[in-house]
Amino acid sequence: MDNEGAGSSPRGGLPAVDRLLDEVIELRVPADASQIPLIRMLAQAVVVRADYGLDAIADAKMAVDEACAQLVELAELGATMTCRFRVAPEGIHLTVETLSRHSQPPSERTFGWHVLTTLAQSVRAWCAPVPGDTVNTLSIELELGAGRATG
Repeated sequence: MDNEGAGSSPRGGLPAVDRLLDEVIELRVPADASQIPLIRMLAQAVVVRADYGLDAIADAKMAVDEACAQLVELAELGATMTCRFRVAPEGIHLTVETLSRHSQPPSERTFGWHVLTTLAQSVRAWCAPVPGDTVNTLSIELELGAGRATG
């Protein structure tokens, strides 16, 4: 039985973490606060699998939690929230989006936004109208810097 967990190297191959690069993991759930723990667990699994250290894992979980909470607050009743994780050499890229009647992205003047900008390498939010509809797509994009475990 081969052990090919994060950071291990199968005979003659690349380390397992290198095989994750540019892999996209997507989760769609109802845009409801009760779903945030599930998304947080997925975030933890993604960063652990990418061989991040304990502090980076905790930061990623908090950042994902806050991004989702901000969008849930603005989401249209019955909307779906989509979370996409992509592991890349420079870090983990996360996009969270949902539908909303709000025409502006989440405010950058809130404590929650400050939390995001503290925990993530970069944060971006935007709002785009859905053609032929009265709702908009609200999105938050996070770049979680390389937090790979050392030694």
